Amino acid sequence: MSTTPIPDPPESGQWIDLGLDAVEPGLAGRVRLFRRLMATAAVFRGQIDALFAETGVTSQQAALLQLIEAQPVPPMLGQVALALRMTHQNAKQIALALQRKGFLDIVVDPADRRARRLQLTELHHRTWRQRNPDDFAHVGRWTADLSDAEVAQAVDLLDRLRESLQRHRGAAR
Repeated sequence: MSTTPIPDPPESGQWIDLGLDAVEPGLAGRVRLFRRLMATAAVFRGQIDALFAETGVTSQQAALLQLIEAQPVPPMLGQVALALRMTHQNAKQIALALQRKGFLDIVVDPADRRARRLQLTELHHRTWRQRNPDDFAHVGRWTADLSDAEVAQAVDLLDRLRESLQRHRGAAR
């Protein structure tokens, strides 16, 4: 299995504009924004998957590990699933894969024997402590065409977009 990401096809811009010729320009721009964010996220995910290939950790698994590391105490599986907007079953499959790879222990919660907590291992801490400087440098190179001010503006805009999405959660129906 190749770890080289598939490049965007030359016509990839066509799907960004698909069906928008009869849509009001302001709304069309918002749909283009959504589609570009999705396309960009897919490219980043492919880049991260390729970068992390030697660890055996996927971008989705890395996101789960980072979320756990950011918690003051090992979180329960259900909390992680909720935070990552995935099903409990999907979070459990990812956690089990990480446990098999040695990055995570799934332990019984002493206060509630039915609950499972996700606890990072020494392998996790050692791996990312060694990798982070180089991995962060890759992200820096991927985003080098943006100035520091543009990066700060993009982060601010994405934060505002995320807050708006949280306020309107469930309105998709």
